[in-house]
Amino acid sequence: MDETRHSDSGVTLIETLIVLVLIAVAAGIVTLSLPGGAAPRALAQEADLLIARLNLAADRSVTSGDTLRFYWRDETYGFDLWDGAAWVLPDTPPFDAGHALEDGITLRSGDGSQRGEMTITADLIPTTTGVQRLHLLSGTAQQEVIFDGARARVMP
Repeated sequence: MDETRHSDSGVTLIETLIVLVLIAVAAGIVTLSLPGGAAPRALAQEADLLIARLNLAADRSVTSGDTLRFYWRDETYGFDLWDGAAWVLPDTPPFDAGHALEDGITLRSGDGSQRGEMTITADLIPTTTGVQRLHLLSGTAQQEVIFDGARARVMP
């Protein structure tokens, strides 16, 4: 059998599969070479949300006289309320449940601790450690949030 291919016969299935495999391998290499972590927008949104909640906690403390505790554990944070005998979970939003950070974002204190807590009181005096610096991290990007007991803000 001496069959030759004509120039107008097209491509074979094997040739098509080889091209698809090469494209898939190239796409995989490009995907793996991209930097990891959450997008800068997600990091900024988490910082804004943390600031809003810390400011709400300070406002609640002043208006109601409540003492609140802010705690963080690497990829989550939340608030507890002092009921006079023990720390309890508040029953009003947004304090009634902990907040899990978006995938790839972690929360650290200024000294790099993955866990910590601070008390928010009606007198708006910073905790014994002074002004609290919190870092939201994602890959090489970070947002620094400063809380002085009365007001939270992002450091530029």
